[in-house]
Amino acid sequence: MRRSYRKNLKKRVTTLFHKRTPQSILFNRLLILLNVAVFGIFLLEAIYPGHPAVRAIEIVFGVMFLFEYLARLWIAPRRFSFALNVFSVIDVLVVISLFAPLMTGNLALLRILRSLKILRTYYLVNLAKKESKLVARYSATLVSILNFLVFLGIMTAIVFVAEAQFNPYINSYLDALYFTVSTLTTTGYGDVIATGPWGKTLSVTAMLIGITLFLQLTRTIFRGAKIYYTCKECGLSAHDVDAIHCKHCGAPVKHRHFSHAI
Repeated sequence: MRRSYRKNLKKRVTTLFHKRTPQSILFNRLLILLNVAVFGIFLLEAIYPGHPAVRAIEIVFGVMFLFEYLARLWIAPRRFSFALNVFSVIDVLVVISLFAPLMTGNLALLRILRSLKILRTYYLVNLAKKESKLVARYSATLVSILNFLVFLGIMTAIVFVAEAQFNPYINSYLDALYFTVSTLTTTGYGDVIATGPWGKTLSVTAMLIGITLFLQLTRTIFRGAKIYYTCKECGLSAHDVDAIHCKHCGAPVKHRHFSHAI
């Protein structure tokens, strides 16, 4: 009886993560929100550094992500291969980063590892666009926004780690975030600046990548919604939502019809 219960439970968990049901769609949307909410921790840390409530929230997120990882590991057909997957390694690093500060103090390097959790959202968006017309149509825009958020989070963490101990202008995570945003947007107010060769290198890197990300985001927004299907004749992958033929070569476009909509 116990074996039957475990088998049924494993089947249900597998359905939530990998099958296409209304429950799994809702579950994956929740996972997306949880992954995006990690950035809220950065904001809370910036406003209330070292606050017990922030530490408690970190523990809650750590427990949730730990259970998510263990569940995926449990249902994986090849657990060793799953454990070596790049996203699985990121999951482990982020879970460690959420728990480690409670035992080892405020390790700045762990902030960089924590920001990597948002990379899981790429996979989750890819899963959601198979089930949702809205996500599929605007997946390029969503990915562009994610690219910006990922770079913003990681760059802010790097700036804080590199400058906090040496730069009198960067005393908190909020200062690092303020510097990163003003540099990304090439505003450069000048009240918070990076010092030294390493700081100037960070500034140049942030500006160059920031301009690229903004151009990419603007292009995807004004290009409009697209359906992504690789044409077997010419290789064109982006097609209009109502397209039935490839606009490049005229071959039929047989993209997947969606059974669910938001």
